Amino acid sequence: QILKIKYRKTSTKIRLKISLSNLDKFKIKFLEIREEVKDLLPNNEGVFDAVIAPVFFVVLANFVDLNTAIFSTGGLLVIFLIYRKIRKQDLKFVFYGFIGSAIALLLARLQGSASGFFIPGIVRDATISIFGLISIIIRKPFTIYSSKAFRNWPKDWYFHPRVRPAYTKVALIWTFYLSLKAGLQIYFFNNPEILVLIKLATSNQSTLILLVISYIVGQRSLQNLNGPSVDEFLNNSPEPWISQQKGF
Repeated sequence: QILKIKYRKTSTKIRLKISLSNLDKFKIKFLEIREEVKDLLPNNEGVFDAVIAPVFFVVLANFVDLNTAIFSTGGLLVIFLIYRKIRKQDLKFVFYGFIGSAIALLLARLQGSASGFFIPGIVRDATISIFGLISIIIRKPFTIYSSKAFRNWPKDWYFHPRVRPAYTKVALIWTFYLSLKAGLQIYFFNNPEILVLIKLATSNQSTLILLVISYIVGQRSLQNLNGPSVDEFLNNSPEPWISQQKGF
């Protein structure tokens, strides 16, 4: 009986140590992912301005004529820009959002309906998804070039036969996402209220989730492929390789 009690205590301690170890690993991975994706996210003020404009425009267009909705939304964008300037906030992303929304309003005027506001986003998503598919077919996934622009790792490393498949897998994820988003917007093009919902559902938070998924899938794929890390590739180290343990 005493031996059984000792055995149970020992087993409990071992399980506790394993649980704590897993918790530490999770914490380290969480901090790593947070550090990796934080520089990829757009400015919060720019995101807010970009989302509030279509919502305001579509809701207003249900109560007033199109021209009034266009000019009112344009005025709101100018007010936001002046407000950010007075607060001395970073205007780079806010200005990009302002220009994008201004073009969208112009297209809505030319197209003659509130749905025209969403044409730039539809064209962007469809174009990226088409180029994404082409890049996968020709075995040069676009995610390689986006990663290289951000990390400046050697180009030849990305095309190593035990590295490239990881970037292809992530490229497939983004291509599917953007194709689905563009397809839904085209299908519901004549219903601006649904287009607004799609816009809200695929805003900053969904982009963050997809970035995290991309990082986890990409990292796991690199390690499963057992290819060289960047340092191992640069040093021409022989197998076995430890693979890239951080970054994607």
